[in-house]
Amino acid sequence: PAEAAQYARMKALAASVIGQPVETEYAFASFPDELYWCFRRLQAFEAWREHGPWISAGGRLSPGVGERFAFGRTIDAKTAAAEAARRLAFRAELGALLGNNGFLVLPTVPGAAPLAASTPEQFLTYRERALHLLCLSGLSGFPQITLPIGSVDGAPFGLSLLGPSGSDVALIRLGRKILDAARKI
Repeated sequence: PAEAAQYARMKALAASVIGQPVETEYAFASFPDELYWCFRRLQAFEAWREHGPWISAGGRLSPGVGERFAFGRTIDAKTAAAEAARRLAFRAELGALLGNNGFLVLPTVPGAAPLAASTPEQFLTYRERALHLLCLSGLSGFPQITLPIGSVDGAPFGLSLLGPSGSDVALIRLGRKILDAARKI
């Protein structure tokens, strides 16, 4: 509830700068959970391909990182190729939705940052939930910026802008205007 209220406040602040957003429903070929797993598989495959020899030679890793590399070791080239095709399809779909100058306004992550006293399990749960949103930029290769304009119970909570390929400078300029408006409140 507090996070939903904070997100509504951040969206309203952004709308005061950029105008009321057009809310759109768009059916992508892949469901959000499929996109998340596409990102995870590709990331793990690529990480193992790059660092697997070092890890196999005895590189030391924390338990969570070690588990992610072990997952990467299980991804075969056929699976990676299928996920790369899904990534290209998603990039094309998102590009068609955004056009040349559209952008998405979304929470950077699904809730306020975990507190330092959180358990390892709470951090992992938060990380997995966050990747469901963060993978959109990672899969598409489109720029995304986060604006640290909110907080819930003392923990930071940000709003993101995700734009089409090549919109980096435009997103930064727009983000600057929103940050300036936030400072005036």
